[in-house]
Parts: sequence; structure tokens; C-alpha cells
Amino acid sequence: MTPSAFAGMIADAYPSFRLHHMFPGNSQYDAVRRELKELVARSGGMFTMDDAGTSVEGRSLSVVRIGNGPRRVMVWTQMHGDEPTATLAMLDIMNGMIGWRSEPWLATMLQDISIVLLPLLNPDGAERWERLNAAGININRDALALASPEAQVLHAVHERFRPDFGFNLHDQELSSVGDTPVATALALLAPPPTADKQTTSTRLRAIRLAAHIARTVGPHAEGNLTRYDDAFEPRAFGDWFQGAGTSTVLIESGHRAHDPEKAFSRKLNVIGILSALRSIGNHSYVDTELDHYHRLPLNGKRVFDILLRGVELQHRGMWSRTVDVGLAFQKDHANVLIKEIGDLHTHGGLEVIEVARRVISTEHLRVNRVIPTRDLFDLLQMYANFPPVAFRP
Repeated sequence: MTPSAFAGMIADAYPSFRLHHMFPGNSQYDAVRRELKELVARSGGMFTMDDAGTSVEGRSLSVVRIGNGPRRVMVWTQMHGDEPTATLAMLDIMNGMIGWRSEPWLATMLQDISIVLLPLLNPDGAERWERLNAAGININRDALALASPEAQVLHAVHERFRPDFGFNLHDQELSSVGDTPVATALALLAPPPTADKQTTSTRLRAIRLAAHIARTVGPHAEGNLTRYDDAFEPRAFGDWFQGAGTSTVLIESGHRAHDPEKAFSRKLNVIGILSALRSIGNHSYVDTELDHYHRLPLNGKRVFDILLRGVELQHRGMWSRTVDVGLAFQKDHANVLIKEIGDLHTHGGLEVIEVARRVISTEHLRVNRVIPTRDLFDLLQMYANFPPVAFRP
């Protein structure tokens, strides 16, 4: 089966193995841990799970092992507590593997690769729906100091396992596909190992693997695929692992209009990661042209959570003008940040609302001001019914 056909098969089958009862709102420690135990129990020995340490607040950090092949792959998710999309995708993948246990392609793959998975690396942050750990440390800026117990566990597992490949899985802030008004659903990066962004042999393998993901996911991403910024960060685990000889690919889950739970990005993760794992096993990623990666547009800044078109902005009754207004939801949708006012015809929004020249004063509408969402729509004499909880890294 060709890589493209394999990706298509996964895409078609996905609804049948997606864990529909798992979603961002319940992707916290107890629910994820319980799901992992159930998957391990149902796997018939395909998966094993151990504890590799504990978080600041004493929650167990799980390590799941899959396969027994010579090519070693390490996957870690949710090192930022409010970024659960890839955790859910990996649970879906494990559930899919259980259903495919009699398929020859899976048996072959698990004879070719060994996977170590660290799901939900920041359980304390997940409990609070916060990016940082319980001590206020950004785990992904702790690869050198190793001040946090979570970073110590990730580093120790890497040192013991010595993976050939790594998948660093995150959720990204709202971004656009280059300079278009379309939201990015998935962004890829083979991070640089050094400040001068050398393309070492390790990084070259990561670029080729990212190119393979771009090639196989691309037909299913509806043009919403980008490349993440490659600024070097020596304290970040992806950059550090790349320098240490592990070919590491960063996958950032983005957004899509009318998809607050990121179901679309979750599906793309499943297609991309499974395709990549199979390609590592059969070595097919080496045949992928690097241009599939290099030609990806970069993440842009042309999308808002809400774009109001046609607002009549007035200044003390002496001046008025029709403008567009770009808004960014704050953490729980209860408040919005006024990000930009003016001509935004080149921009888009996850929600675009034509306001029919509703009038509002400049006293109420100021850039960088945070205002209760319902207060803003009351001022515009409009009804808005947004979800009570936003899913936003």
C-alpha cells in the first residue's frame, strides 16, 4: 500500500476508532489515566504501561511502550497542560491499533519500530487548564536546567531509550496559512539543533519525515497546513533532542472555523503520526522530496477568533467611519481582547460576523482593551451565543 493510500485508509476509518467520549473538556489526569489503563488491558499485551516518576503535585507520569523493533521512536504530549489535542489523538491511535491487531501491516510495523509514549506530561497544569506546571515552570523551557520533575522524567526516559526519532506534540496559538485569511489546522517543524540552524544529518532525517507527513496529510488538510517558525531555543526539548541525535518533528495542532474542540486537527494528527510511524518502520520516508516540507507556507497572523465587519465607529459624535474589528477570546470566552481596528479585508476569523453598521463609540472600543464579550455585543445591540468554555492554548 502506498503512503497516500495508507493515509486515505486511516482517514476513512477514523470515525470507527475515534474515542468519542474523550474530548478536550475531560482530558485531565484521572480521565486520561483511566483511559490508558483500559486500552492497555484491552490490548492483549500489545501495550505495557509503567510509571516513570511524578509531577510536582505527585501525579504519576505514565510511559506506554508499543512494539519491539530496532528503530526507536519517542512521543510526548501535553507538556503544556492546556494543549490536549495530541493526547486525544494518541489515545485514538492506541484504540485503532487494538482494532487492527490482526492486520499484517500493523504486525510488521511493530516488528520494525519500538515506541515509547509519554502522554500528558504536565498533569498538574491540565488539572488547572494552564500552560505551566504547578510550580509555574514552562516545561518546554527546562531542557537544560531540568528544574521541574516533569522535565527530569522526559530527559531520563530519553537518556535510557536513546530514540532515533521523536515527536514533540503541542497546540499552537491561532495562526493563519501564510498571509491568507485561512486558519492553520496543523503546523510542522524540524527544529534546528544550533543557533545557526545547521542542517545536520539528524535534522535532515527530521525534515524528510516532516515532508512525508506533509505529503500524506496534505490531501486531507484542505490547504490548512503550514510550517512553524524555526527560531532556535536552546532550552526547548525539541531543539535539544535534535542536537542530541534524535530526529525530532514538532507537530502543532491549530484551529478551524466552527471547531472549538479541534476535531479536525485531532484527525490530522492521527493520519500524520500513523503514516510517519509506518514510514519509519518500512523506511519509506527517505523517498519523500524535501520540497513537501520547504514549500509549506509559514504560520501567519491573519486570523482572529471573531472578525466583526462593518462596525460604525464614532468619536464623540464628530467623526464616524465604517471599520472592521478583530477580537481574540480570553481563556473562558467570557472576555475578548480587542486586537485590531480598521481595514481588515485581508484577514479572516473563526467566526466572521457582518454587523450591518451597528454604531459603537471609540470610548468603548480601544485596541488592547479586554471587555466582557456580552457587554461588547450588548453595546452593538446584537445577540451572541458563544460556547461557555473556549478551547485555546
